[in-house]
Amino acid sequence: MFDRIENNYYNEDDICSVFSKYIDIESPKKITLKLVFNYFNNNWNFLIGKAYLEEQSESENYIYPDLVFISMSIEVSGLKEFIHLLQTKGFLCGDEYPLIKSESLSWKEQLIPKSHAIKEPIRSFETKIEERSRTFLDKPLIAYKQPYSGSSQEFVKNYIGMQTFHGEDDGRAGTLVIEFVDQRGCLFLEDNQLRFESKELAFMTGEVIYEERKEIISSDNSIPININLQEAKSCNVFLVNQQNEVLDFITSNLHYEFSVPLNDKKQESSFIELIQNGENEHVEFKAFIGLEKGGKKKEIDKTVCAFSNQAGGVLFIGVTDDAEIIGLESAEFGRQFKNDIKAYSEAISKYLTERLRINNCFKVMHTPVCGEGLIVIEVSIADGCNQITADKVVYIRKGASSMQATPEEIHLLSSSNKQTLSHDLNTLLEQNFELIG
Repeated sequence: MFDRIENNYYNEDDICSVFSKYIDIESPKKITLKLVFNYFNNNWNFLIGKAYLEEQSESENYIYPDLVFISMSIEVSGLKEFIHLLQTKGFLCGDEYPLIKSESLSWKEQLIPKSHAIKEPIRSFETKIEERSRTFLDKPLIAYKQPYSGSSQEFVKNYIGMQTFHGEDDGRAGTLVIEFVDQRGCLFLEDNQLRFESKELAFMTGEVIYEERKEIISSDNSIPININLQEAKSCNVFLVNQQNEVLDFITSNLHYEFSVPLNDKKQESSFIELIQNGENEHVEFKAFIGLEKGGKKKEIDKTVCAFSNQAGGVLFIGVTDDAEIIGLESAEFGRQFKNDIKAYSEAISKYLTERLRINNCFKVMHTPVCGEGLIVIEVSIADGCNQITADKVVYIRKGASSMQATPEEIHLLSSSNKQTLSHDLNTLLEQNFELIG
């Protein structure tokens, strides 16, 4: 459905025509460019930039050994001239830095909804300046007489003025961004009341799905509609005009960057309580675990196996060892899963199904907790002695750690389930430990 809120334009006339909906493209402008360059392979490369169409207060330039932040002003006869220059001559901000010039005539448009912590919907347009990806590591910024930052990724985000930035893994890396406030209409969702305001004829349409019913949204007036977000399982509402343009939207689709979190408050409270009590025999935290070869993905099946062989438990991904809820916004998550938490959840479930001998003992879910998206893996007690099939290893939980079980503990696990030691278990003992007796 999101093809209605993302568009592509391939020539100068088309993009100027779109821009003219939001601004007078012929009137004189003083445009401020905020640009970031990173040093790689003995060259400065363009990382990301943003063009501000309203006059900005003077910004400082920051110079680090492998990252440079530059602000420059350009006076043009109008936005139309700026677009033409950007796609023909380009703009130079120093001999050592690359020319700011579009590599092609294409622009990508994205609608950022009001519901995502902004006062009005925003139209974001981006064009590629640097097509090839360059190495960018999130690390501390340190330089003589320059401000210190513990995260270069965070510094870039704040300097450019973006809500999120995932470094080299961000799809906007290598682009110049222009944003417009779209004042034509917006949705309001406050105290479980849904309504809209619009400067032109508009229509609110969509659905809210609950456990046992579905409510269709259909309204062409400003009378509020009652919905219960605490009980809703999903929500997709759109505001469209007579030209069928989407002016604003609210979605709970977790694979989308600007989704509104819907969750069971009772469940969230129980998760918060578990997290606040810290790691123990039944609870484990991981900030992020990638699923690529050579990574730490075995930590997932090791923990789940250990929980299933003891008294069950919960594995939270998106929480640090110190019980800080950080969510899934790491550069590695962006690179591997394009910030798609649903895809990550499904990949974990598939991975565990393939890795565990008894694979009906876990449930993988993605859910917001304190406004951050987490992966939560709930583990029940396995009906038998569980093991990692590929390694033929059994894990059990000891305090806040998952440990390899001893032969005696494996025998105990089997007898506690009142099952005869099977051929598989005898084989397991032979392969992992010296035979007893």
